[in-house]
Amino acid sequence: MNVFSERIRISQISAFAAALLIWIFSASFTGLAGQAEASPMRDIERLIPPRTAVCFFEGEMFTDLVLNARGKLTFLYVDRKLSDALRRQHRAEYDNAAYSGIHPQIFAYAAMSKRRHVLFVVRVQALKSWNFDPSMLSIGDYSPVKENIITGIAGNPTTELKFDERALSPDYDGFIGFFVPADNVKAGETINLGYSTDHVEWQVPD
Repeated sequence: MNVFSERIRISQISAFAAALLIWIFSASFTGLAGQAEASPMRDIERLIPPRTAVCFFEGEMFTDLVLNARGKLTFLYVDRKLSDALRRQHRAEYDNAAYSGIHPQIFAYAAMSKRRHVLFVVRVQALKSWNFDPSMLSIGDYSPVKENIITGIAGNPTTELKFDERALSPDYDGFIGFFVPADNVKAGETINLGYSTDHVEWQVPD
């Protein structure tokens, strides 16, 4: 790969990471400029990209585009580092009446913990009608079970997915949080994240 192509590739990756941060959180970051030094948002912006993976369900690849997908899933791995940064940001927003644009449910899930388990939050967007079944999600060889799915904390219960299968309309946009046994997610390993037979490779950050 020549230098020019490498520069294009790096700029594309940087642009994608920046767009992904905005897309996940719908963040405006207004009102935070004066708090930059004290705010943990810098840590969050640094930690999010390697802890995120996007998978399309039933999509067809056409060059760099995904066509005719039934759904889009954004996986967010909330380890101790990210959880701590989110807690500090939540506290800063409470103390300073500021708003980062981070969805309140992300903060709510990040406050949860379970011994010998790690937390994943998945944003689920239905692009067509979709009979969504949480048991068809996969983190490596693991699929969520009822006792590991977090429920009952959504500000709007209609956005929260539980263990039972649910018919999603094309405009659905919500979240599901669940714990995964830590042995299934080891730092440095590359595993598949996905739904049904559609997966994306992801490397577990250190």
